[in-house]
Amino acid sequence: MPYDQLDSMNEARSILDDSVAIHKSRRPLRWIANWLGGIASRGLLDVSYMEDNGYTGWRYKVNLFLWDTFWPIYNKYGTFYVYDLDMEGPGWDDYNEDGVPYWEEFHWDFIDEETGDAFKVINYGK
Repeated sequence: MPYDQLDSMNEARSILDDSVAIHKSRRPLRWIANWLGGIASRGLLDVSYMEDNGYTGWRYKVNLFLWDTFWPIYNKYGTFYVYDLDMEGPGWDDYNEDGVPYWEEFHWDFIDEETGDAFKVINYGK
């Protein structure tokens, strides 16, 4: 295995080490619920792809049924992983070095009158 892949795998492993697993049931039921959660997630992903392509036929309905049926089981009995972010320190505060909040630094240049959507014109030049 190449060395650069080994480094990325070690970094991924260290991220997973900081996560906390929340088990909502005992082993045999949890294993089944996690398996059903994988099927439900795949069904939701397929449904989103089919909606983007405008397909709402039989396969769409089957995948939607899989999501509607299996996700509540996973949500009730499956395992969830929570990553505990350390949001203290210099990179996480809401203000810049001048004391201005980061959300006031941006000026919205255009607001669409019909939809109310705001657009920011980005100037990469100086």
